[in-house]
Amino acid sequence: MNIKGIKNMMAVALVGVATLCFTACAGDATIFGGSLNPDNPNPQQTTTVDWDGILNKIYGNLALTGLTGPHGSSDLPSDIDEGMSVFMRVVWYANELPSDEALCAWLTDAGIPEFNRGTWGDGHALLRGLYYRCMFGITLCNYFLDTAPTDLDDYGHKQAEVRFMRALYYYYLMDMYANPPFITHVSSAAPEQATRQQVFDFIESELKEIIGEGTETNVLAAAKGVTYGRADVVAGYMLLQRMYLNAEVYTGTARWADARDYAEKAINSSYELNTTSFNGYTAYQLLFMGDNDTNGAQKEIVFPILFDGEMTQSWGGVFLTAGMVNADDAALYPTGIPSAWGGIRAKPYFAEKWGINADALQGSPLDVSEAIGDDRALFMTQGHTYTMDKEDEFTNGYGYVKFLNTHADGTEAHNSEHTDYDFPLFRLAEAYLTYAEADARLNGGFVSSTGLNYIKALRTRAHADANLAGFSLSEIEDEWSREFGFEGRRRMDMVRFGNFTGSRRVWLGGTAAGATLASYRNVFPLPSSDLIANPNLKQNTGYTGN
Repeated sequence: MNIKGIKNMMAVALVGVATLCFTACAGDATIFGGSLNPDNPNPQQTTTVDWDGILNKIYGNLALTGLTGPHGSSDLPSDIDEGMSVFMRVVWYANELPSDEALCAWLTDAGIPEFNRGTWGDGHALLRGLYYRCMFGITLCNYFLDTAPTDLDDYGHKQAEVRFMRALYYYYLMDMYANPPFITHVSSAAPEQATRQQVFDFIESELKEIIGEGTETNVLAAAKGVTYGRADVVAGYMLLQRMYLNAEVYTGTARWADARDYAEKAINSSYELNTTSFNGYTAYQLLFMGDNDTNGAQKEIVFPILFDGEMTQSWGGVFLTAGMVNADDAALYPTGIPSAWGGIRAKPYFAEKWGINADALQGSPLDVSEAIGDDRALFMTQGHTYTMDKEDEFTNGYGYVKFLNTHADGTEAHNSEHTDYDFPLFRLAEAYLTYAEADARLNGGFVSSTGLNYIKALRTRAHADANLAGFSLSEIEDEWSREFGFEGRRRMDMVRFGNFTGSRRVWLGGTAAGATLASYRNVFPLPSSDLIANPNLKQNTGYTGN
């Protein structure tokens, strides 16, 4: 299977893709009627199944919402807006908008005000959409693992990849919802609820098996041993190092040494930091451009969510560019796409991590990053204010424009409305910072020479000051934000450092003066609809129904 073909096949994934009956209980799914073979409406009579189509759908669930992107024939219940139920879009909103990085002006969009203000509850539409999106992905994986024949071409790698994808979906459920329903086979029975510890143990066991550290013979391919976009062994290392870095949050037991070890495994693989600029774009910019699958950035991107403006259309990709600029911004700093929705901008705390304040140079992201001396300081200050007196005014707050649909090689974007860049869900720079943080936590709060060298490498790539004698944990927390700002992970890092629910931030509580979040909001609630449908579930502490 050539899954560069995901980009070509995902958008038409009804060929050979299982349509699943999705009842009110997310895990209560059954296969029904006719999409295993579009020429045969009765799956009981199907003799040929396109298993690669199903595998594509398992991957595609991270980017797409149904069978006819960008909208139409949704996978999820009809009352969940398709454009707002894209996996990575909701993960981004949930991790960025309540954090110290981003705020959104779209107060008429369901779920946005609650993320801005920290007032989400168990009926929150976007959190419900993400929950069902993950459970739908798990059901697809269970179907493949239950049913796919072992004589399928390259079955060993494919089975391991599906186990990885199931572990990935469960990871996000564990991280965000803490105690999700748990099921490993397609069944009509309501699934039992698992604790965070139980999900953690399952993910760890699965990943150890498929990276070749157990008894399983069907394992992930070697680094870069499968086509770009498919999970290889380094994707397994990356998920493990992220989970171990946050293990104390998830289980109460720190696993710093394991986090450092698996980060080092990834660092020592054939993936490498992209340090080469191209055609006037910095090495850092190339990571987030429309041709980041070919411009050199792909050597750092371990596991992307694939988008293509023509073949894999999703509003979940477009918002990362169109949502960050208005028409004036786009005229000053072209993004490679005509849409300019003007919604999401940076909170002052994010800008302050570079020493940027109300007296900042007025200019484009290139002007500001050059003046600051850090390629990552991609702030749009011209036409924007530093302060955020109005929640629904996009120009209240500096812009931050990271993702561009522009192709560095000068070729045209594939579509005028939809984006081509792949979202780097795991890139090697994460392993550098994981190593440094775990190293510091094991060494009294300061990095060793090896950990410091990894931080220096990231800062050197960004043309930032790398003349460092040491680096503390508090500095590492800020470095996570500088390197990974607006990449949909900030809440997770703040929770680990104990700052998500302990620090006052603008517009939390619904006022410009801000407020702090109650500690129970370190996790999100299970959807009330699933609590009603599944008597096995108990709500997370602090939310109604617990």
